[in-house]
Amino acid sequence: MLTEAGELSETASPLLQARYINTCLKTAEQHNISLYKTMRKCGKDCISHNAVKIAKKLYAKSSSVEDFLQRLNEADIGGRHLHLKDGLIIGMYKKCYCSMPKKIETMHTSYCECSAGWFETLFSEIFEKEVKVAIVDTITNGAPECTFIIDYA
Repeated sequence: MLTEAGELSETASPLLQARYINTCLKTAEQHNISLYKTMRKCGKDCISHNAVKIAKKLYAKSSSVEDFLQRLNEADIGGRHLHLKDGLIIGMYKKCYCSMPKKIETMHTSYCECSAGWFETLFSEIFEKEVKVAIVDTITNGAPECTFIIDYA
């Protein structure tokens, strides 16, 4: 499959890297190949160990999950728009934090599985158990904001 996308030079510009990633995602979709796990792993690799460390400290100081989310918002971890709704954590980004989609006009929507993986990693580490993250909508999909549902129960 990657042969269809060609080769990417190690010195490729960020624009060429973004185009290459987009081509790989589109080609995978055309061949009915799911890159769900791969993109979620990218999010796991993308999250800063320091952000997790700070979040763990904030969680230890918090009186509730709601208090914890407010502390994360104040610390600018997770997009600053985390809140509880119906027993679930809602994560929202008012802007795209990823550099790759900004380089090209229309990044494949499956790229955002990376952000879902980021949230999975953050909250799984905090709550010391596996959490589930669902993408509601994303900026790359044309929405005004990215919205994720984090089920930590």
